[in-house]
Amino acid sequence: MSQTDLPEKESEEKKSEEKEKAETQQTQKPQEAEETSKDAETQKDAEAQNNLETESAEEIQDKAEEKAAAEQEAAAKPVIQVPLAPRCENPIIGRKVFFVNPPLYVENYLQPELKQHEYEAYIIKDYKYTKNALRMFPDALCFIFIDDEMSYDGWFNYILSFQQDEKLKTIFVGLMSAMIPQPKREKFMMNLSLPGGFIMLNEVKGAELIKNVIGILELNGAKGKRKYLRLDCNDTISINGYFATQTQLLQVSIANISSVGFTCIYPKSYGAVLAKKMVVPSFSITLGRRSVATPSIVFDVKSYDNNNYFAMLLFLRQVGPDDRKVIKNFIFEHMEKRLENLIYANPPDIDDYLGKAALPEEKDKETDEAVDEVEEIEEAEEVVEASEEKPADEKSSEEKPADEKSSEEKPSEEKADETKPAEDKPSAEKPADA
Repeated sequence: MSQTDLPEKESEEKKSEEKEKAETQQTQKPQEAEETSKDAETQKDAEAQNNLETESAEEIQDKAEEKAAAEQEAAAKPVIQVPLAPRCENPIIGRKVFFVNPPLYVENYLQPELKQHEYEAYIIKDYKYTKNALRMFPDALCFIFIDDEMSYDGWFNYILSFQQDEKLKTIFVGLMSAMIPQPKREKFMMNLSLPGGFIMLNEVKGAELIKNVIGILELNGAKGKRKYLRLDCNDTISINGYFATQTQLLQVSIANISSVGFTCIYPKSYGAVLAKKMVVPSFSITLGRRSVATPSIVFDVKSYDNNNYFAMLLFLRQVGPDDRKVIKNFIFEHMEKRLENLIYANPPDIDDYLGKAALPEEKDKETDEAVDEVEEIEEAEEVVEASEEKPADEKSSEEKPADEKSSEEKPSEEKADETKPAEDKPSAEKPADA
């Protein structure tokens, strides 16, 4: 090999090395990009996990219930379709709904239906304790039945007092009546703030009444962001849950419960018996003396403290409407007890609203005003008909000659003669004996 061939050979080797290096770099770039994207995904997962760990138990449960609500709405439509009005909802838990001095129809039909629709609706039979409750919940909705207990003027002054009280002026007031006269009704509607409307129970009943009331509740944001009533357990309410593993039956303590799921606390000594997305078909819950089978899926598990885990579970579809109704009734029974303990612990309202002790005559007069005009019209029509359809025999009797009338009057005179005292008769018969 000549010396002139050496530089050419070296240059070819350099070119081949550079080519190999370029190819190596090209193959490494996709790998580095993949590794970079993997690192970014890992970092995102870590951040999500950190966020999850920092979320509170209530936030986790809210998310779980929102997911359950979305699934239920997609699976089935509600029994009564209600067009949703624009909401002015509370941040989270919505507004309490009170029915004051309600008739039996509202107490036995309307309120139970609202509870099944997940509205927190309560009955206050004695209006004297209403303000005790409303001062504790100044954003509540309050429907007042005004046909008894006080005169309409008394109820007018009672509702007017809400607008003059700083703690009560924010209440969403609505009225109910079955027989209020139209002028009185107009007085209420023209002079009072009634965001809850004025419902005439004699005009709207059944499913239509439920639809109207739910429409008012939706318009005023009664549910808020939470879709389901949730009962927080404490020392007075003890609910236990049970589920089986392959080797043992475990007990957990229920922290709170709704009709779509529950939160439970259990010791870390159980180990990893519950995990995210795990289905627990054997779960059951004891409500008082009744046990309800509640197959569930684990939404999330996290550490509660040094000794306990916290788990949020959602009911599976196997938990049917009847079992959910049992859970709802249990929840509301304890909610009502808590509210009664709050409002009846304070003294009743003793203010005079004019008409509390209205006389029965005055009350009858008020309730009859609604039909007075109709009765007057009917009486006038009867008079006109009587004058137009007078019987012919009455007219003929009026036109009889005077001599006929006198002949008709004779028998009555003879009867009068027959009734004269008996002592006059012997004096008339004496000449004949002689």
